[in-house]
Amino acid sequence: MMYFVSSMCMTRILGDSGRGEYALLQNQVTLLAMLFGLSLPLGITYFTTKNNGDASSVVRIAATGFLFSLAGVSLVLLLIFGTDSLSQVFLPGMAFRWEYPAYLLLCILASQVNSWISAILLSMKKFRTLNQLGVLAAALNAVGFAILYAARGQFSQGMGLPLVLGVSLACILSMTAVWCMVYVRVVGILPIPTRNWAVIRPFLAFVLISYVSDLINLINYRFDVWVVGNNAGTAQLGLYAVAVGLGQLFFYIPEPFSRVIQPFLYGDSSPAMVQRYKFISRLNFTTVALLSITLGLAAEWVIPMLYGDEFIGSASALYWLLPGIVFVSSSKLVTPLVVGGNLIRYYLYATSTAAVITIILDLLLVPRWGIVGAALASTVSYSALLLLQCLAVRHKMGIQVRDMFILKPSDLKLIFKLFQERLVAFRSN
Repeated sequence: MMYFVSSMCMTRILGDSGRGEYALLQNQVTLLAMLFGLSLPLGITYFTTKNNGDASSVVRIAATGFLFSLAGVSLVLLLIFGTDSLSQVFLPGMAFRWEYPAYLLLCILASQVNSWISAILLSMKKFRTLNQLGVLAAALNAVGFAILYAARGQFSQGMGLPLVLGVSLACILSMTAVWCMVYVRVVGILPIPTRNWAVIRPFLAFVLISYVSDLINLINYRFDVWVVGNNAGTAQLGLYAVAVGLGQLFFYIPEPFSRVIQPFLYGDSSPAMVQRYKFISRLNFTTVALLSITLGLAAEWVIPMLYGDEFIGSASALYWLLPGIVFVSSSKLVTPLVVGGNLIRYYLYATSTAAVITIILDLLLVPRWGIVGAALASTVSYSALLLLQCLAVRHKMGIQVRDMFILKPSDLKLIFKLFQERLVAFRSN
């Protein structure tokens, strides 16, 4: 909810065109962070869990990865901002400012460091620490953007985007400092890079399939942004970004579930663990589905109230996007099950198929129907991603999938029991 407050304040400051420009910049952060991140967080969590919490080898690999990312990202940014044709491909319609490459470089490196430390803590099952840092990051963003929104009348026209980027960068760099302090206190392993191929090779052999899958999956999440930006302009992209942002608000539901179950699924695939996993999966799917229906019914009233009347056009895209949000939210929990079952290549097959669907439908539908076509393409792609992963779970792991989506009456009793236990524990403390 605090991130939602941040998004709402930021969108009101930027307006539709500025929101579209911000979306383009964030696209580059996501693209380059993933391109040079090599899916290290997955490997860090997997191998540290398998080594019973010993992170000594993965820390050295992460340090090597940081140097690789620093060099690679710097080179790519120089090419993009030094070549007019590349600038128009990656940032169409945006004027060049020297702050943009500096923002992208610092954001990418900081986000990678944060995710690598988070992966180590996750493998060590330091959930309390992760939760506290997550709340702190959200609070910093909410306070920063709320203050900026309150002071919006004090800065001149055209300064909205630079100030928003400044607040965003200040928040992520502050969190990086906190993550590093926590790392020193909890982990305390000196991050010395390694060139030992015997250490790096098995790690890369595992993560490269996921790396390729994640790059392909980036198409599912981001290709529509580029197509809308190039075909409809930054104003329409701003409307689409609001629809996507509202829908992706529900991603905060599966994220903590997915994060918590990873170290358990990677180390235990017993029937008892699978049943616990299915309960979480049902809870996630049902919750996201009910919230999506509620948001869809209230969209035409909620969007103008939160973002202003200029964003009412976002509602039409949101209607077609919400079913896909439900599907992809469920997929976020199916993926750890697939990885834990050593079927990561089937994740690659699923993301590849979904990416092809995304590209074809975006190129066909966006020029004709604009942001509604982009939303429809995303929903079809997300449904294919979930379906193919479920087929792998059913036929390769022998796990029934029909009981992974809708809550049962017995689940409601269990939820009530767990709530009572937590309430009693809270009162006793």
